[in-house]
Amino acid sequence: MTTRADQRALDEFLEHLNELSETWYEGDISQAFRHAAFQTIAPDPNLSDEQVIELTAIDQSGDLAIDGWFVDEQSETVFLFQSMGGETTVREDKVAKFWEAPEEVLSPQRVVASRNQLVGELSVELDARIGEEYSISMVFASRGDFAPAARRFADSRRSRERPLKRISGETVSCQCTLQLADFTEVARSFDDFRSGFRTDQIDVELAVNRDWTYKVNQSEGMPSIHATVPASEIVRVFESNRYKLFDLNPRGPLANAKVNKNISKTLDTSQGRAQFHLLNNGMCATCDDFNIDENGIISVKNFQIVNGCQTTVTLSKRSQTELSETLVDLKLVVASRDFAQNIAEASNSQTALRAKDFTSFERQQLNLQHDFARLQPPWYYEIKQGYWRFVLSGTEKARFRTGRSKRHIEVQPLAQASLAFIGYPSDALDRVRYVFSGIRSPEDRLWYDRAFPQNVNARQMILPWILLRDILRQKNPAIRFSNFHTLWLIARMLREHYSAGEDQYFSSDLTDKLANSVSSWFPDRYRIANVSCLQAYRRARNISGEELDVRDFFRGNRNYGGATITALIMEAMREEVEIANSRFGEELNEQLPT
Repeated sequence: MTTRADQRALDEFLEHLNELSETWYEGDISQAFRHAAFQTIAPDPNLSDEQVIELTAIDQSGDLAIDGWFVDEQSETVFLFQSMGGETTVREDKVAKFWEAPEEVLSPQRVVASRNQLVGELSVELDARIGEEYSISMVFASRGDFAPAARRFADSRRSRERPLKRISGETVSCQCTLQLADFTEVARSFDDFRSGFRTDQIDVELAVNRDWTYKVNQSEGMPSIHATVPASEIVRVFESNRYKLFDLNPRGPLANAKVNKNISKTLDTSQGRAQFHLLNNGMCATCDDFNIDENGIISVKNFQIVNGCQTTVTLSKRSQTELSETLVDLKLVVASRDFAQNIAEASNSQTALRAKDFTSFERQQLNLQHDFARLQPPWYYEIKQGYWRFVLSGTEKARFRTGRSKRHIEVQPLAQASLAFIGYPSDALDRVRYVFSGIRSPEDRLWYDRAFPQNVNARQMILPWILLRDILRQKNPAIRFSNFHTLWLIARMLREHYSAGEDQYFSSDLTDKLANSVSSWFPDRYRIANVSCLQAYRRARNISGEELDVRDFFRGNRNYGGATITALIMEAMREEVEIANSRFGEELNEQLPT
């Protein structure tokens, strides 16, 4: 039975699919569903649209029943994904074929026969990870529904140890889970994830034992209460409010995180449940005010869990009997939103915050967000993942739209575009994590300052973003992993034309002219840059005389006959520019604004 809440979730999910299909997939709703389901269910809740496009690129001929994959090092999980985009019923044999995918991917013979380069990459990754005792999380999402037999098949394999033969022939035991998600279930997951970014005020009541609580009153006006509370109370509040409880948490739940597995393991035995509040770090929450009465009822105004998301979600999956034997420590403090961020940073110790999670705390990023929104036309710069999709209303989004086109910038792809634009394309491909680690390490801010120079404004940073956006929209690069080098070459061609210095942004006025006329000059320069990358790779492969890994080539850490990757690409670009000039003459330069 579809409830009113389910119908609302379905309607909003359909609106999201339509937006995705028009923005990235030329109206193909099946591909948009694959994109949205992967993004919603993958272990990392912070994957950008651009990352999802790359992670689902395996979905083509010879994909061995894998439509997307992702290795999450924090949760020690290999995520394997399959999607059916038609509105039909999925039979048992389709689910069984997906279940067999790990064995297929680990078979050298099947990988070679597939002729799918990305299957080969997945094979190497999966082989290495199961050797390091990673678990495998498998999710089959369908825009339709599943046959009863398919459901029974999946239920019998929901979680089990299975033997897998590695490429070397060694057999290892690997924990593997299988989950099915039909259209309604994916929409619910999307709604749950989205609700974590809503800002509704949440008022709750918690029943506690007064003998297990004590209050701390401070002169600074930040009273707190420390209590050991029944786990069932935390779960009851969570089930009533879901992920809205975590609005002030810098990230969402890490579904398969290693700490979640450890928490769950503690709850498996009576002794573990009795000792849970001693072994677990407990939870930290903020509020606007609280009061405890003589019956042990804590009335809380605007309750927000800033540390304890993983504990809460893990507890919610346990039975009522198990919860009745479990206690959890809670620290509740009256705090402003700004101070809540400090508490979140200081208290997240069981699963340390990722470097990118600190972006929303950085003053320069807040200033950039403010400045992007005041450009003409305005752009929305998203420094906390999920706000575009989950917080902004349709009216607010309309300010950043022209028809179906949205003016929306995400922080990690912008950092990569910036690095490539100023001459670090290999680092944009593989070292972007150092940008964000620099946010919290003042002594090691080199890469952050390169990606976000202190003297560069929002007007100047628009051009690298537009270039990356339009490169990704081509969907036909001559060679995989070359996108950032393509961006770099386009920037070099512009610099040479305007006699601009190396490793610099253009002036704000020139950036405005280039950004506003990009449709006239981008196509020809994209073709030159794209072909140059392909030619350089081919020459390096011929020089090395061996099968050359594409990603390793664009990482730029080898010489080929004494020439670096930079030298090879530059040589190829000069040749392609000469060919273009002979063909178009002055017409090529006339495309550019004066």
